[in-house]
Amino acid sequence: MKTTTKNITTLLSVSAIAFASSTVMAQDLSITVTNLTQGLHFTPVITAAHTSENHMFMVGSAATPELQAMAEGGDISGLASILSNADANISENPAGGLLAPGMSTSYTLTNDAANTHLSMTTMVLPSNDGFVGLDGWKIPTEAGTYTIMLNAYDAGT
Repeated sequence: MKTTTKNITTLLSVSAIAFASSTVMAQDLSITVTNLTQGLHFTPVITAAHTSENHMFMVGSAATPELQAMAEGGDISGLASILSNADANISENPAGGLLAPGMSTSYTLTNDAANTHLSMTTMVLPSNDGFVGLDGWKIPTEAGTYTIMLNAYDAGT
């Protein structure tokens, strides 16, 4: 089944702060996820910086078993495993559980130069397979604050 877009509002704010060492260029990504919905909760959030070849999901494509597990039950372990095997920098469950309507969670994701794209996803409660997500957003090379409104999707399962 294909993922389709739903109209649920979520705000993602990313601040990129570059720092250098003698051998590696790294970037701290200060991330804030705000649940702008009224009455919908988010299950544990998973965020990853990864290469352009990797995806947590792709709009219009069939949901993977790992995406289905997240979208149907909030289980992010399968996505975390895939991303870890792809050398992604990952943040799992920064809110420490559910993210209630009107609430925010802020966290830092330290990223290396090889991972140029950012993705994030979380299940929407109550739903049978709805999720909010960002897929493969190119991380800016210039330090600054970037605000992204995220779409909600139906995993089609």
